[in-house]
Amino acid sequence: MIVDADNQPVRAVLENREQATVLAYRRRAKPDGVLAQVKEVTTDRGDADVGAAWEAFGADVTITIDRFQVRTTVPACWTAARRERQWPFSGAERDQLTGSRWRGVRNPGNRTGEERQQWPALPQRFPGLGRLADQREALRAIFEDRRMVKPSAGRKRWPAGMAPVPTLGLTGWDRFGKALPNWLGPLANDVVSRGSTGRTEGRNHGRRAILWRAFGMVNFENVRRRALHCFGLGS
Repeated sequence: MIVDADNQPVRAVLENREQATVLAYRRRAKPDGVLAQVKEVTTDRGDADVGAAWEAFGADVTITIDRFQVRTTVPACWTAARRERQWPFSGAERDQLTGSRWRGVRNPGNRTGEERQQWPALPQRFPGLGRLADQREALRAIFEDRRMVKPSAGRKRWPAGMAPVPTLGLTGWDRFGKALPNWLGPLANDVVSRGSTGRTEGRNHGRRAILWRAFGMVNFENVRRRALHCFGLGS
């Protein structure tokens, strides 16, 4: 779906998210006037979306990766890395880590009273887990730092924040660190507008609800028309 982030209507429903499909729509819609006034494209970290935006608009438009799309990767990396830490331990040590996922994934301010009591002992008993938690908090601080208002600040902070990752020796975090340079420019742009793909996600959920109520549709044109009727400019 292509959603107008300012006015909220769905501008278009595309058949797929392949780069060629997205690019063809954007190239057609810009001269037609539908996307003539676009100043920023906010998307997830999918190569097709970012690549199509670059090709269609170039330097005339700011390409932003929604920080939430990257932020959701951090808990997944945490979980994978915690499991890597847990595997070599004996049965008794492994039992101590059972259920520790949520204690580490939740932000400190959101932990339950029991989790706050139990958490300090884990990094002391398992220093590797402590370093992993410190890395997670360092990245969260970058996400939430409202003092950053220029992309140049983001381009400096992100590599600095990821610098300790290779020392952890964890596959999940290594993949995250290697992929980051591909997202760095658009991710750093997020500090300017704090753009979000939340409305697009919500409209996509609505499109899926249409399919659920209809017990599925095999004709894409019917799906497109119903989605535009419900969420488009005429809704």
